[in-house]
Amino acid sequence: MLKLRMRMVFRPATFDEAAAVLRALLGPVRAEEGCRATELLRDADRTYGLTWVEEWSGESAFKRHLVGSAFRRIMAVMELAAVKPEFEVDDISSRRGFDLVEELLEEIQADDRLDRGT
Repeated sequence: MLKLRMRMVFRPATFDEAAAVLRALLGPVRAEEGCRATELLRDADRTYGLTWVEEWSGESAFKRHLVGSAFRRIMAVMELAAVKPEFEVDDISSRRGFDLVEELLEEIQADDRLDRGT
């Protein structure tokens, strides 16, 4: 699975336009084959900041997306950014849910019991 994250900060004059274009792209990108998720997040610590997130089932689906019209529009929005966007692509080999948290908490409790000799 691949996860793309773009953090962008805009000038006040271009923020609304950038946000509207990205909001309009959520549905079309989600509809692309291999797209597992797409989100647009407003940054809490930056007034005119947005984070665009995509998750792809694999490299072939992500490659198809990169040459499509939606990604070209996303790249055009990046050009509106006031500073160079932060751009990350993570290659994730597995994903766990709350079961991992429970498993780790059980291990911590077991280690604590061993440390106390109980």
